[in-house]
Parts: sequence; structure tokens; C-alpha cells
Amino acid sequence: MFETFKTVTMAQMATFDDVLEVTGRIGWFQIRSFIFLLITHLIGSWVVFALVFIGGTNDHWCTVGQLEQEDCMELNMTSSDCDQLKRDLTTSGLSEGDAKCMKYNISGNDVVSALAQLEDVTKPDVIPCDDGWTYDRSMYGITVTEEWNLVCDYSTIPNILMSTFFGGILLGCLVFGYLADRIGRYRVFCICIIGAALCSLLSALSPHVLVFGSLRFMLGFFMYGSALVTFVIATELVLPDKRVYLGTGVWYCFALGQVLLPGLAILIPNWRHLIIVTTMPFLLLVPAFWFLTESPRWLVADENFEEAEKVIQEIAKVNKKEIPHNLLTKLREEYVKAQADEQTTFRNLIRNPVLMVYFICLLYIWFAQSFVYYGLSLGTSSLGMNIHAAFSISGAVELPAYAFSMFTMNKFGRRLSTGGLTFVAGLACLGTILIPVGPFRVTVAMVGKFAITASFANIYLHTSEIFPTPLRTSVTGICSVAARVGGMVAPLILVLGQYWVSLPLVCFGVSAILAAFLMFMLPETKGRSMPDTIGDSVKLRRVPVRNEDNSVGGAVTTTNTITS
Repeated sequence: MFETFKTVTMAQMATFDDVLEVTGRIGWFQIRSFIFLLITHLIGSWVVFALVFIGGTNDHWCTVGQLEQEDCMELNMTSSDCDQLKRDLTTSGLSEGDAKCMKYNISGNDVVSALAQLEDVTKPDVIPCDDGWTYDRSMYGITVTEEWNLVCDYSTIPNILMSTFFGGILLGCLVFGYLADRIGRYRVFCICIIGAALCSLLSALSPHVLVFGSLRFMLGFFMYGSALVTFVIATELVLPDKRVYLGTGVWYCFALGQVLLPGLAILIPNWRHLIIVTTMPFLLLVPAFWFLTESPRWLVADENFEEAEKVIQEIAKVNKKEIPHNLLTKLREEYVKAQADEQTTFRNLIRNPVLMVYFICLLYIWFAQSFVYYGLSLGTSSLGMNIHAAFSISGAVELPAYAFSMFTMNKFGRRLSTGGLTFVAGLACLGTILIPVGPFRVTVAMVGKFAITASFANIYLHTSEIFPTPLRTSVTGICSVAARVGGMVAPLILVLGQYWVSLPLVCFGVSAILAAFLMFMLPETKGRSMPDTIGDSVKLRRVPVRNEDNSVGGAVTTTNTITS
């Protein structure tokens, strides 16, 4: 049976959060939707980091065709000793770099005569690899690097492939952020999921590295579009007191994907098979096309009230609630009245000095968060252990960071939590300069990474809570572009360590501390309704915070309770 609300004071009904109060603060509809969103971020993690394993470079050396069938029987050697001897015959005495790309010219010799020639004072001429390469698969399985011999003169191509993928992400930030605010979250979600699944599967069939690189670009384009939209949907379906859990919870699945991916790479050593297996979870998202709906908050902002009413009725039905007959009418009247006073367009946003300050601050904060995050990750990535174990540990470290993110946002609010964590990350970067190499320095660096991971999760949610519904995804997408720029700049800053070893850490530390101070230029959004108009966003500076029990810490209320 539906739970019926006895009275509704219509004079107080004015916001979409009031609708969520009636249809269920968090019910099976929200939980069901959130499960699909979690799957999206799990797949997203595998898509983003797959190239670490499918594009890894194994140790390699020149193949000598004439020695391939030699078994070293005359020398009484085991198979492994014979393989090592063949390698020594072609590379012994060469520098580490040359040993991977050059070989001694021992044409026409067998193992025994080649060994005698190698021991001679006058060694054979050195020539480039002309028979291809032999790969040691003790670290990675069969990778794109091995299949297309992306080594030596072509060794930069795997890095270019990664940059190509991030280029697709950058474009996706702009295109799908805009489209989600124009044609709706649901349509963009469907387009992106289908596009990403097709690009991923087709990349596993790539006949050439150029085809693979093009498909990776398109995969990044579609995949980030789905991740951006699903995050916005998650935050728009719940009330303020649950927004932290859903907004940050998606990153748990992203980190879990990092923990699981190395195990899959070990079990599935062929890069084509690994792509196919990690693409299979897309099938789990097919039911989402029937169970997910358009964001009703966006439908109201788009003035599609008839469709919004259908979706709201669906939420109430799934959550076993009943909507008062005049609730949606009042919501429509209030929104039309608000829109009559102002138009929520990007042009009006940038004309508003308050929101423009918020926007500029956030662009820098997103840049700095990504800049420091990737700078610390790349600068401390070598843990002196197996790549699979190191990668899993790196993902596992982020899990408690997200828990800490949720705790601090609920306890101290968005500004103090994000600003404080970013400041700690900056201090850790600067403090690392003063600490000698050793376990204590690594610990301080990990504290910095922990802090920047938690604050990076915070800023996604904070941004979505500041800007109005018709512009929310567009603004988040543009801020994501700033973050991508930060991620691309970080490796270049690390190069400055050649001139002064501490210079990169100084850049990271100063950037983080400046971002921490800029956080306090933004409004506190803890417990507040998501704004639907530019006026709502501007009022965040002075509207009081609503507590989790719906009481208001001030004289003026923005949303009101419904008596049950």
C-alpha cells in the first residue's frame, strides 16, 4: 500500500526537493538507479587504466632468426640457459639502451661459432634489429606494444596512445556537458554507453595501431560523457543529506576497478581478450535503458512539465509513496514564476559577477586538484615492486580517502573539508622537500596523495551544488576540461626536476595552497537545495543551511517540511 501524507501546506511547496520529500528521500528507485551508475564507473576505471597493461612494454631484445631453432645440445645447456646465451650473443657488452634495439652481426653462425666469435677481441659489427624482437613476458602478457613492435624508434607511440585517449576525454567534457543540459541526461547516457561499448569492442579487433588509436580517442570521448552524466544524475535524484553518499560513492567503484584490474590482467594476458572481457559489463547496463528515467529535476528546468510529472509519478510508485494532487501544480507555478524573472542561460551566468567569480575560482581549483593528483601519482609511482601489486595498492589507498571525504563533508561542510584537505596536500608537497629520502618521506608523500584524492572527490559534488540545473552539466564539463589540462601539465612539470630536483614539488605545493584559499571564495552548500535558477545560485551566499533533520539553522527557510 502507498504511504499517504496527511497534509500538505501548499504555500510552502516551492522546490524540487519538496517533491523528493514526498516521493521518498531515498527509496528503491534511487537505489536501483545508483546500482547502474556504479557499474558505469567500474567500467570507466577499466577503460581509463587498461592501457597500463595492454600497452605495457616488456623487456625485449633483438631476435636472431638463424638461432631460433638452436637447442644448445652441444653445450649441454638447459632450455632457459640456452635462451639467455642467445640473448648474450647478440647484446653482451652493449649499453642497456642499445641492448634493446641493436645486436651484433653474427650472420651465418650457429650458437657455438657465434660464442667463439663473441669471445674474440674484435667483436662483430653492431646493427639494428632486422629480424624483429623477442619479448620477456614475465611482467606483461601479449600487449599492443609487442604485437605492433612499438619499441625503439616507435617507443613513444604507447605514450601518444594515452594522450590520444585523454584528448577524447577532453572533447567529451565539452560536448556531452553541453548536450546533457540541452537534450537531457538520459539521452546522453544512452548515446555514450552504446558508443563506448562499440568503440571498446572494435578496438579489440584493430588491425593496425592507427585504427586502435582512433578508437581509443572515441572511447575516451564517449566514456567520459557517460561518467559525467551519471554523476550528475546521482546527485539530482536525492536530497542534500544523502547527496554526499551518492556523489562520493561512485568514486568507490572507480577505485575498486583499479584494485581488480591487475588481477584480470594476470588471468587474461592477451590484450585483445582483456579488452573484450572488460567490455562485457556494458551488457549489465542494457537494462538501465528501461529502468533509468530522465532526471525529473532537469525536465522541470527544461519546462517539460508533463514528462516530469510522469517521471515523478514513477518514482513515487517504485518507492511506494503517494503524491498530493496539487504538489506538481504548485511546483510548476513556482518554476514558471521564477523563469519569468530571469533566463537561466550561460550568457546570463557569465554576466553575473557573483557566479563568474565562482566559475573562475572553480576552474583554477579543478586544474590544481588534477595537477597535484597526477603530479604526486606520477612522481611516487615506483614502489619497487611488481607492477600489478603496485597498481592494486595505488587503487586501494584511494578507498579510505573517499570515506574520509564523505566524513569531512558531512561534518565540516564542503568549503572547510575541501579547502583543508587541499591545504594539507600542499603542505605535504612542500614538506617532502625538507625530508631526506626514506620511509618517512614516502609516508608524507602518501599523506599528500590521500588528501588530494579526498579533496578531488569533494570538488565534483561541490560544483554540482553551486550551479543551476539547466547549466549544471555544462559547467561541470568545462571544469573537467580544466582538470584534464592540469593532468597533462603535471608530467611536463616533473621534467623541471632536471634543473632543480625540488622544483616540481614547489609547483605542486604552491598550486594546492592557492586552491585551498580560493575554496573560501565559494558558498557553503551543505544541506542546501540544489539551485534551479541563477537567482538560486546567487542566494547560496546567504541562505541558511538545512540540517539533516530538515530543521533550519536560521530565520529564513528555502525548503519546507511535509507533515506526515
